[in-house]
Formats: sequence, structure tokens, C-alpha cells
Amino acid sequence: MRNCLIRSVLALTCLTLVSMPLFGQEKGKGGGGSTGGSGCAIVDTPMLSTSTASAGINVGVFDRIGNCSSGRQRYTVTLSAMSSCGQDTVIASNLISFNGGESKLISIAFPIAPDTCLGATTVSVSVYAGGTLLGSQSTTLTIQ
Repeated sequence: MRNCLIRSVLALTCLTLVSMPLFGQEKGKGGGGSTGGSGCAIVDTPMLSTSTASAGINVGVFDRIGNCSSGRQRYTVTLSAMSSCGQDTVIASNLISFNGGESKLISIAFPIAPDTCLGATTVSVSVYAGGTLLGSQSTTLTIQ
């Protein structure tokens, strides 16, 4: 019953924030650039819907990304996970436009693969302008 409630809340949250979909692309690619000012991004530490998870379930990843420059910017936002056995997975990546000083909330459901290694997985959110990393934060998810 508890898992059903958690999944329902997670699904509703993801649907609510669907205005900013994140599609899988190669890490660090997808353009970037600006239409004014120099690139400056703020990345909060990502929050997870749970700190421990089992293989085969979805985990919600939530974060706030901000444009700290005064001009309009386009940043590639990439979510990735590094398993305890060194397997790097790009969860999602998308080019997002920001007005000067604007912040946006992002969310995505991260499906844990059935063959994922047990132990600590590092979930990271990185922001790029073109190929230049502007900021990155991560948190730990324990796979049991």
C-alpha cells in the first residue's frame, strides 16, 4: 500500500512538472550558448524521492537550476548516475532556455535497472553552456 502511494505521488509530481521534459542525449552535447551576457549557472544539490531503493523501481530526482547572469541563456542540463561498480548512465539531458536571473525546477523519474550494482550510486545534475561545465552537484542513492 505504501509503495502504491509513493508511486502515485511521484507520478503526479512528474506530470505536474512535465512542462520541462528532459530527453536522453549524449552527455555534454546539445548546443548551448547564449543570447546575451556571459554564462553563469546555479545548481542546487539534487533531492531524491528516497535515499535507498531496489533494482527495478523508479526514483524521483528533483533539482533547481538558476541562471545567475543578467541575459537570456541556453544551458544543457544533464542528469547522470554513477553506480558503485563504475557504470555511468545518462538519465536525461536537454537544452533549456533561461531568462536573466530565472530559476527552473526539474524533475524526472529514474528507473533503476534490474542489473544495477548494489551499494552507493552517485546521482549528479550538471549544467553546460556549449561544452563548458558551469556547475554540478550530486547526491547519493543506496541500491539494496
